[in-house]
Amino acid sequence: MYAVNGKLLSVNLSDGTFTSEEVSLEQYKKYLGGYGLGAALLMERMDPAADALDPGNILGFAAGYLTGTGAYIASRFMVFGKSPLTGGWGDSNCGAHLGKKMKQAGYDTILLSGKSENPVYLYVNEGKAELIPCEELWGTDTFHAEDFLKEKYGKGCQVACIGPAGERMTAMAGISTDKGRYAARSGLGAVMGSKNLKALVVNGNIPIEIKNQNKLNELRKKHAPDFKEEFPATLRKYGTSMFYNLAIHEGDAPFKNWSTSIEEYPGKDNTVDEAETILELQTKRYACQGCPIACGGHVEVKSGPFKTEGLQHKAEFETMGLFGPNLLNDNMESLQKLNEVCNRWGIDTITTGGLCGYAIESFENGYITKEQTGGLELAWSDAEVILKLVEKIGKNEGIGAILSQGFEAAVKEFGEETRKYVMAVRNEGMPAHDPRWSADLALTYYTDATPARHTQGCTTFAVAGYTMPEGDNAEAVGHRDNVNLYHAFSSLGLCVFGFSVFDYHNLPGFFEAIDGTKWTVEDFDKAGARIHLLRHMFNLKAGIRYNKFSFPKRVLGPLPSGKTKGVVVPLEDMVKEYEKQYRLDPETLVPDESILKELDIAHFK
Repeated sequence: MYAVNGKLLSVNLSDGTFTSEEVSLEQYKKYLGGYGLGAALLMERMDPAADALDPGNILGFAAGYLTGTGAYIASRFMVFGKSPLTGGWGDSNCGAHLGKKMKQAGYDTILLSGKSENPVYLYVNEGKAELIPCEELWGTDTFHAEDFLKEKYGKGCQVACIGPAGERMTAMAGISTDKGRYAARSGLGAVMGSKNLKALVVNGNIPIEIKNQNKLNELRKKHAPDFKEEFPATLRKYGTSMFYNLAIHEGDAPFKNWSTSIEEYPGKDNTVDEAETILELQTKRYACQGCPIACGGHVEVKSGPFKTEGLQHKAEFETMGLFGPNLLNDNMESLQKLNEVCNRWGIDTITTGGLCGYAIESFENGYITKEQTGGLELAWSDAEVILKLVEKIGKNEGIGAILSQGFEAAVKEFGEETRKYVMAVRNEGMPAHDPRWSADLALTYYTDATPARHTQGCTTFAVAGYTMPEGDNAEAVGHRDNVNLYHAFSSLGLCVFGFSVFDYHNLPGFFEAIDGTKWTVEDFDKAGARIHLLRHMFNLKAGIRYNKFSFPKRVLGPLPSGKTKGVVVPLEDMVKEYEKQYRLDPETLVPDESILKELDIAHFK
């Protein structure tokens, strides 16, 4: 089979058994790979109503269909399962180098069920799998665990592992690879911990077959200049920190737990672009497998209160936004240290930054006491205190043990009156893009199966080559189209920054070269709609309907100052139009039989 192995490994951690299964080309054609295929598999194999930390929850790892083939920007792998953070479908998307190595190890997808009696890791090498006890690794941070496993199996292997936060089933625990690239959202590191699985190690050099390598080489040469234009060139130089200065001045970033604007930000008058400051800390660039952009980098803070333990992956924009302006913190060195601490312990920086905002505002207003913080005087702009709070969250100590279980646990502990400081949807912390800057973000944050996610499709960040329609419902159609395309391209293993650069109308040519199949852009749209609704249907079966949950009123506006002063987001009206596009019943949210039949997923109903 071209592009993929066509093989799935199913692992029962309870009894230590392995089953190798075939995945047909027809299944890939329908679901594409990654979490698209994952959604179909889990709908067939588990009860979505199961507890997320129960052995019956299936945790999956899957490479995208095009991952590792040489198609531009195709480096991603995905993790999926039921989320302990939101109670519904969970998935998380990650780059680095593990996706291709999974295929070279013999499997495109790995499903893990049950629970090991003792801590283990899964080692897969060219079609052979083994569960190996690892009591000595339990309790170690993600950096130590990866170093240990790469020393044992060689630098050519790839590792995905959890830190102590995942072992303790912290609600926002993520999964680390390459010592700081993360499948961070949905709390799936906690699912891994619930199964006593410390790590996945993949190794091998099974070739990924290509139908017409010469044709693929020609296409790569033809489109190479696309990645040398101004936007990708700037992204290559600075990474996602390139967005920081623009975001804080244009009203895209949150300030003071989403309550104000740049007017209260200590760094509002900075004359040096923060991206330049971070570039001075960078010692070398970093690229995910086969990526022509290479937006990553390694940084080091060599002295002072935010000294890092050697080189670290530099903080991405989301991390900077939630620990920076969201907390009125303009110390760029502290953002790198906070990123390192989260990466080592294994927690999502977005939800953690949001929880810090919640805690500071609750403390400021008397709902959390100094006794409860263990003596910390929580305050905006105090980077050293913020770092101490995050360390408590990572270590599960004191107030950190409460915050580590998410917003709902914090509200239960500190009082319902603090709910007004919760900037989250279904317990998932809001990312660092403000809907008052671009309203379509709110619709994605609220309605997607994985809430509060800025990478699940919207017109704010439309895919390259997409032309907005015209007419009365143009925004609703544009939103639907971009949601569908995002899910399709993500399941293929493509990077969101890549398909923000690379015109998707060129993708069919790559398919023809790679596997000989003929695709149209309409095929991508249909596959994406299928994936989107499957994830939604998983939630319905889990008892999750987004219309039974609230959206933070503060985030919908208005603000008292700044570029978005006075803006109010009409979320209710947008939701009504969204439901028409996907033919959802306004009350039950069940998709109409007609769209399920069109997408050939009526049997999942």
